[in-house]
Amino acid sequence: MPSQKQTDNKPDAKLQISEESEMERLRRDVFRPDMEKLQLFTKMLRANALYKKAKVSHK
Repeated sequence: MPSQKQTDNKPDAKLQISEESEMERLRRDVFRPDMEKLQLFTKMLRANALYKKAKVSHK
């Protein structure tokens, strides 16, 4: 089928950059003090609880 375009399986440059920065962030976060990890975790739990309570209404 010559009329179909062939797609290349190369990863998108933006996606690759975001993956690298995500890995760097994880490596950096591993070495945070335990108290700071706990504070970030509780902050995440509070935000999650807030989002669960939220109700979206459309007019």
